[in-house]
Amino acid sequence: MKKETTEVRPSPPVAEGAPFSISIEDLRREIIGDGFRFRTPFGERLMVYADYTASGRGVGFIERYLTRIQESYANTHTEDDETGRSTTDMLHAAERTIKLAVRGDHTTCIIAAGTGCTGAIQKLQEILGVYIPPATREWLEKKASQYSSEIGSTTTGFLEFLGETRPVVFVGPYEHHSNEVSWRESLAEIVEIAIDKDGGLDLADLEARVSDPRYENSLKIGSFSAASNVTGIRTPVYDVARILHRHGALACFDFAASAPYVEIDMNEGPETYFDAIYLSPHKFLGGPGSSGILLFNSRIYPLHLPPTFGAGGTVDYVGRIGHDYTADIEAREKPGTPGTLQILKAALAIDLKRAVGVEEIERRENEFVRRFTERFRGASKIEILGDPRPGTHIAIFSFNIRHGELYLHPKFVTRLFNDLFGIQSRAGCSCAGPYGHHLLGIDDELSERYRCQINAGYLGIKPGWVRIGFHYTMDEIDFDYVCAALEFLAEHGARFLPLYRFSLKTGTWSHVDDPPKGASPFGLGEALAATHRESAPLSPESRRAEYARYLEEAAAYARSASPDDAPSARAALPGEIGELTFFPVVHFE
Repeated sequence: MKKETTEVRPSPPVAEGAPFSISIEDLRREIIGDGFRFRTPFGERLMVYADYTASGRGVGFIERYLTRIQESYANTHTEDDETGRSTTDMLHAAERTIKLAVRGDHTTCIIAAGTGCTGAIQKLQEILGVYIPPATREWLEKKASQYSSEIGSTTTGFLEFLGETRPVVFVGPYEHHSNEVSWRESLAEIVEIAIDKDGGLDLADLEARVSDPRYENSLKIGSFSAASNVTGIRTPVYDVARILHRHGALACFDFAASAPYVEIDMNEGPETYFDAIYLSPHKFLGGPGSSGILLFNSRIYPLHLPPTFGAGGTVDYVGRIGHDYTADIEAREKPGTPGTLQILKAALAIDLKRAVGVEEIERRENEFVRRFTERFRGASKIEILGDPRPGTHIAIFSFNIRHGELYLHPKFVTRLFNDLFGIQSRAGCSCAGPYGHHLLGIDDELSERYRCQINAGYLGIKPGWVRIGFHYTMDEIDFDYVCAALEFLAEHGARFLPLYRFSLKTGTWSHVDDPPKGASPFGLGEALAATHRESAPLSPESRRAEYARYLEEAAAYARSASPDDAPSARAALPGEIGELTFFPVVHFE
C-alpha cells in the first residue's frame, strides 16, 4: 500500500543531564593504546592509529567507569532489588542519552541490534517486513513452483501483481555493503540513485526516481549513507529527506561513517525529519565493544503485529495456549536479556562526542581536509579517490600510489605503513564494491574477469585502495608524520618490493625474513597475567623525535635497497591472473 503522509512537527528533544566538556588534550591522554609499541621487520615502532573509520579506540575513564558499574550489575528484568533496579535505571538513562544526541523526541524509539549498523539495518528490515531469511525464501520459491506446476498459468497474474507492488528501496551510489547487499536479498526492488557531477548524490535523479508512477502503490524506502566511508563525501541528508517525504517515502540514513563527527537532528523540520537512522557506536572514540543502534519514529512500527521476535521480556502475559505482548515498542523489540553494558558503552561514547563539541570536531576535520588536499593535489604518484573538500567531506582519504603504468598493491602500501612507520591504515574495497567500480573505472566485462579469478580462490587479485583517516584527536605532529610517510612511500615504496612475498590466495604481503606469525595470544592465562596499562602516551617532543628517526631509518633502508625501477614479475604470474595484475611483485606464492 502507498504510505500515507502527515505533516510532522518537531517535538522538544529528550532532556537528560547537564552539559559538560573535555579538552582534546585531556582526552588524548586517556586513549587506550596511545604509546603502544610493537615489533616489525625494521625494529620496534610506536603505533599511530589512522584507522578510526573502521573502528574507534577505547578510552580509559569510560572503561574504568564500566568496571565500577559492574559492582552493582544485574539482569534488567526486575526492579525489586537494588542491583536490578540500578541497572535498569542506568539502561534507560543510556537510551535517553542516545536519543538526546540525535534530538529524538517522544516518538523516537531506540533498539540495540548487533554490533553496528549492519544489525540495525536488519532490524529495520524486519520491522518493515522486507527481510526474509534465505531458507524461507527457498521454501517459498519451491512451494510457488510446485503450486504453479499443479495449477498452471492461473498464478501468473498474481505473481505479476506481487512484482508491481512489492516494496522499493532507493539507495545511493556510495553505500556500504550492509546498506546495499542486505536490501538486494530482501523482498524489495532496489533502485540506485546516480552520482552527480561533484561526486555526490544526484538529487534531481532521486526526485525523478522516487516520483515514478510505477511505485505509486508500493512501500517506498530511502536508505542512504550519510557519508561515504571511502571518500568521506557527505550526503545532504535533510534535502534528501525532504524529497523522500514529498513523495511518500521513508527517509532512513546510515550514519556509520559520519556519526562520530557530525551533528544529527532526527527532527530538523516538518519535511526534513528522519524516519530511521542507524549508528555504529564502535566507531566512536570510547565505543569498541558497544552495540549497534537503530532509532526510528514510532509511526512506522506495525503495532498490530507481533514483535519481530517474540521472547522473554516482550510479553505481559503467557498462558498455556495464549500470550499477550506489551504495547511498549522498545520492550517488544528487546527480546531476552539486553546487552546492557554494550548499550551503556554506546551512550558514553556518543555523549563523549557531545562533550568535545561537534563544532570543534568539524573545525578540526575541515582543517585536515583542507591541508591534506593542498599538500597532495599536485602529487603525480598519488591518486586520491573522489574530490575531498572542506565542509562537504569528513577527513577520510582513499588513494593509490602509481608505479609507472602500474600501481603499488594497496595491501603492500598498508604493510609498509605498518612495518616502516607504525601507522595503522586499511587496504581493500572498504565494503563498498559498487562504488569502487565507479572510482576505479572497472566496467562490467572487466568486473566479471576479476570475479572469476576471485571465485577461483585468488583474492589477492582484487583491486582496491589504501584508506587513512585523520581523527580530531590527532595533533600537528601526527598529521605531518602520516603525510610525510605517504610522501616517502610514493617516492620509494617500490624499492622494498624485493623484501616482501605476496600471496595470490589471500592478498597479504609478508617480509621474506620475517618468520610467520602465529595467532595473537588470547586466553585466561593472559588475563590472569594482565596488570595495569603498560603503554603510556609520549610527550609531543618524544613523539616528534621518534617519528623523525623512523623516517630517517626508512630513507636509509631505501638507499640500500633496489632502485625505484624494481623488477616486476607481472609476466610470470599465471594466465588470466597475469593479464589482470595491476601491481608489480617480485616474490609470490
